[in-house]
Amino acid sequence: MNPTRLLAVCVLAAAPVCVVVRARAADALLDAYARAESRAKAAAQEARATDVLEADAGSEDAEVRQGLRLLFKNVRCEKPEFCLNERTEGVMVDNALAFKRRFDALASAPAPRVEWKPSGGHVREFEFDSLIQRGGHPSDKVFGFVYFPQAYGSGLKFPATLLIHKLGDNLDSEKQIAQFAVDPDRGVVMLIYLPHFGPRKGQASFITKSPEDFERNVLQSLLDIHQSYLVLKSLPCVKSDDIGLMGLSLGGMISLISAGIDPVFDRYATNVGGGDLANIITYRKSGDVDSQTGRALKEIDWSVDQARFFLSRFDAITWSLKVKGKSILMINAKSDELVSKTLSVEPLVEGYEAAGSKVRLIMHAGTHVFHAKDVGYWDTLTKVIDPMVEFIGGRGPVIGRAP
Repeated sequence: MNPTRLLAVCVLAAAPVCVVVRARAADALLDAYARAESRAKAAAQEARATDVLEADAGSEDAEVRQGLRLLFKNVRCEKPEFCLNERTEGVMVDNALAFKRRFDALASAPAPRVEWKPSGGHVREFEFDSLIQRGGHPSDKVFGFVYFPQAYGSGLKFPATLLIHKLGDNLDSEKQIAQFAVDPDRGVVMLIYLPHFGPRKGQASFITKSPEDFERNVLQSLLDIHQSYLVLKSLPCVKSDDIGLMGLSLGGMISLISAGIDPVFDRYATNVGGGDLANIITYRKSGDVDSQTGRALKEIDWSVDQARFFLSRFDAITWSLKVKGKSILMINAKSDELVSKTLSVEPLVEGYEAAGSKVRLIMHAGTHVFHAKDVGYWDTLTKVIDPMVEFIGGRGPVIGRAP
């Protein structure tokens, strides 16, 4: 019988002793029930928490949280409202997932309609509409080149690489790299201009005073890379399972973001790329004021903590746990004044390896701006040129039938 009901019966029977005895019994039983119920609730809560953790262990939310902790791992953050803590972590995770949803919604569009233009030799120029339109702005169209091997049309299918340029409008270095790979029939190489560079240049800069504008430029770059991947994959001479993404400097940083947000490429390579954009951008603002980015940022009043809080939503380190089972080549400079090994490289490598990717990290003796005489000509060959050319060669050409 329920102890409360037993106590009520005794009271109604007007038996004082019964009341006292039964009341004590009731108190003991109620206490026992309360303790049992408390233990049951605690066990249920623990079980639910375990279920959530197990279900969430490989989820996007959990991976982003891990990435954020890597991003802030070696950082000396001075302003708590912009640091990673219990109050801000959820906000940063939500911002990152919202950015990813924006990308996914736009990237679901079909492959672009490409307009090919005649060019000399085995180089073809092309253009297509970007998925982000600004009402007649030069960046509304994506412009680029494809370097085809000499043996194109011979029935072979080749590895392909999309190469993303450094900060600047001149692609001479990128074209030389493409030519190195094409001459011995290693693979197909595509170059594209990022928004606000070369023929896509308007009045604004790629890295802007407005964080929202910069976010839009990064989003557009990622979408342009995705669409370019679809173009490469559709080419009859390309091995659809052997397509790589390579970036130099700024292009390397954007390529690494792409690896986490949209890991569709089979392999990745960067030359002086890295994560923690906030540290890189704020150096460009204060330490390299005569650079293109330094001039663009001279009026910005962001602190590095503010920048990291905002840019964390698409930082390569935040998304590093999404790069699963990939082959990644990272070529970095020991004396790089922009890309810190501690802040920008090591957390990224840790995230990639935790996700099961294989990272080959090569460090040479140079600085961010490459000079062969500083690196040494042998190291230039063995630590920079050869690894990039080998990367473009992928797993080599195979016999295939072109339609």
